[in-house]
Parts: sequence; structure tokens; C-alpha cells
Amino acid sequence: MKHDEQYDGYSALVTTVPPPQASANVLFTKFKQQSYSEQVNHIFKGPLAVHPVYLHTPERVEALVFLLMFTLTLYFLIQRMYRQSLPADAPVKEQRITTQTILKAFTNYTILIHHTRLGREVQATRLTSRQRQLLQQLGFPSPAKILSQRLPRPPT
Repeated sequence: MKHDEQYDGYSALVTTVPPPQASANVLFTKFKQQSYSEQVNHIFKGPLAVHPVYLHTPERVEALVFLLMFTLTLYFLIQRMYRQSLPADAPVKEQRITTQTILKAFTNYTILIHHTRLGREVQATRLTSRQRQLLQQLGFPSPAKILSQRLPRPPT
């Protein structure tokens, strides 16, 4: 047992990459980062909480699969963008934030739609400080700014 303890923390990694192309540290880092792509595959292959959809043509099935893959790519792109925008000295917890955590911060956010005799009025609610910080870190505009740019001005 004592003899084996001296090897605790060491890992054997067999690769076909020649030593001049990459150092052991680089290869081991790439090996450890495989879990990121495995996480993507796990989420993509996992069950989706959606209502049944009946598609009548192969083209529609292909389109739906494409949309799912596109959405999954965006999902992980948000996480990557956030992590890359952090300063090097950011807390570890912040460096490991996931898209799920980012989206959870917005679960209580709403856009109010008022129907009046003059038409429809759309109003963004106030962001929490955490929501504002997340949007700024990602470089995204606030919902109020997007609405003011996209929607016509209400009649006066």
C-alpha cells in the first residue's frame, strides 16, 4: 500500500502525438477537456421536455434536428462567451458558470404586454443586478434597449 501511494495523482496517457508537437501538459489538458464535449453529447442525446411533435415529411424531421443542433450550439456558445469574457483573476465559481445557471438567473424576468384601446404596449421590467451583470459580461443589450430599437413608439 505504501509503495502504491507514491504514484497517487499520476496518470498514464497513451497518445500517437509525437513529443515535438505537444507537451505532456498540453495533451493532458486536452484529455481532461474531453468532458466538455461529452457533456454536449449527453445533453443532446438526453430526453427533451417537449410535447410530441408529429412530422409528416423527412424534410421536416431534418429541419427539426437542424434547429435542435443549432440551439444546442448557441447554448454552449453562451457559456463559452461568458467564460472567455471573465478576467483571469475571477473567482473559480464564476469561471465555472454554465449556461443553465445563466438562464436560471432570468427565470423570473418578464415582459409586460398591455392591450389598450390605442393598441398593444410592450414594457420591459427592471433587471436585477445579477441579470444586468450577466448581460454586460456577455456584451448583450438590455431587453428595454432591444424593445426601444425594435418596436414602434407608442402613440401620444
